[in-house]
Amino acid sequence: MWDYSDKVKDHFLHPRNARVIEDANAVGDVGSIICGDALRLMLKINPDTNIIEDAAFQTYGCGSAIASSSALTEMIKGKSLAEAEKITNQQIADYLGGLPPEKMHCSVMGREALDAAIANYHGQSYEHSHDDGEIVCHCFGVGVNKIKKVVWENHLTTVEEVTHYTKAGGGCQSCHMRIEEIIDEVWVDLERCGVPRPGFAPTPVTGIKISTSTAPAASSSASATSGFDSATQNSPYFAKVQEIVAELNKGFTDGSSMELQGIADKNIKLSFKGNIASGMMHDMTLNFFKTKLNEAFGADSGLSVAA
Repeated sequence: MWDYSDKVKDHFLHPRNARVIEDANAVGDVGSIICGDALRLMLKINPDTNIIEDAAFQTYGCGSAIASSSALTEMIKGKSLAEAEKITNQQIADYLGGLPPEKMHCSVMGREALDAAIANYHGQSYEHSHDDGEIVCHCFGVGVNKIKKVVWENHLTTVEEVTHYTKAGGGCQSCHMRIEEIIDEVWVDLERCGVPRPGFAPTPVTGIKISTSTAPAASSSASATSGFDSATQNSPYFAKVQEIVAELNKGFTDGSSMELQGIADKNIKLSFKGNIASGMMHDMTLNFFKTKLNEAFGADSGLSVAA
């Protein structure tokens, strides 16, 4: 028997915003009735301010799916699109006082519905803007990119956890070996970004040679600020953002790189080169950068990042 919080029970028994918005200008459909869960998220967005003025849902699924959908609508109403885009599946679960591990896929479905609705608002299809790639779990139709995304964002380490978040591997189990490979692949990149893998000791690096020089060093302050406008250089976030950029660049071993383009008020503009410039690696890298920003300045700092 799963242990549900009082808030999950409340949102299941008394769901908020379980209705149809007839004049919605953003609609996101995710999931599949065949697979057991489906969700339609409807938004009314003010085109002048990009504020979500209303949110509602229809869902087919279990109590956790209903509660997660209900919670999501409450979380995003009154927020700008930029603010809503920062909401994670873990925040949906936290809003409900937690979800049983076996039901975390319900919060993931809510986050995907929000992505789909925002894509629809911008005239795109969710499938076009979020390519799931090679199908790994044919029982539930889960692609490699979806698995990589949940492993990256939630630091998952086992096939069982991936199943809880995506349902992948919950059928015939023939994909378990491939899921394990994907987990290992993602953790290689996470460790390069400084995230320690639970239960694994870091591989010692040997054979490094250090050479010294008596040549005078260039001024670090001059090199660090050259090429930026005064607004960027005078920003209270400038030094820390440069530090985060340098830290992440050290972790790229495939030739990829990021560069700060400028800071205007609370808006940070980056440029990505190499494999991180597009697709899933772009989204994962951008999300990781945002995580680092939140660690440095707090989740309520109001900072936005574009690349």
